[in-house]
Amino acid sequence: MEDKLTFLKRYSPNIEILGVSSFDKSQLDMLPLYWQEAFEAHSSEEKLDIILSEWANYDYQFQAVYSYLEDNLIDVDLIRQNNEISLLYSLRNAAGNICYYEGKNPKTKNTPENIRKRWNEIPESFRDIYDELHNGWVYFASQSNGLSAVENLFFLDEMDWGILEEIDVHSLPFVLSDSIPFFSNGMGAYACFDLKSKDNQSGFIWYHDKAPRLDIELWAVIDEWTKIGIER
Repeated sequence: MEDKLTFLKRYSPNIEILGVSSFDKSQLDMLPLYWQEAFEAHSSEEKLDIILSEWANYDYQFQAVYSYLEDNLIDVDLIRQNNEISLLYSLRNAAGNICYYEGKNPKTKNTPENIRKRWNEIPESFRDIYDELHNGWVYFASQSNGLSAVENLFFLDEMDWGILEEIDVHSLPFVLSDSIPFFSNGMGAYACFDLKSKDNQSGFIWYHDKAPRLDIELWAVIDEWTKIGIER
């Protein structure tokens, strides 16, 4: 069976798995407190308990994912890629195989200017995750199937969509330039929020090849799709 680091290097050749003992004080200060506490724990079990306790604060957003983590989280490592520190989650999927998810550091996120200007229009439920838990949480190999990192957020009007030739964009109840995809399934479906919406719980699914699905419960979709991605 391929070992963890060999697998990871197929996707990120310069990746390193780190120990917290290699960090000086200034580097430690750039890590969230729960990361520091987890990697200073006396056992692997205690480390995972600390991390899961932090996730428990966000069960409104990630109820299904949190439940899956409770039952299937095997390990969490500190990793470094291109001077960027993340947590690497090792999970057991439905087939019994190990899959890896990356949660980036919320304290070092580099928010694009166009997103930063409208940050306060993003629902607090998203900002809380990005500011406190992780700057995105995605399947490591594809960097999708989870909440996208802020560096990868964009407005729908920034992309060319073939589907716009088949639908009347002016009839849609949202404007592309106000709409951000927060989740991608890696196959052309995106869970989006319209910043002009008065309902912070609802969103829509934007497809690259068919008309959007409207009026979804946004976090319920992101949560369930993320869990399904892990199970596969």
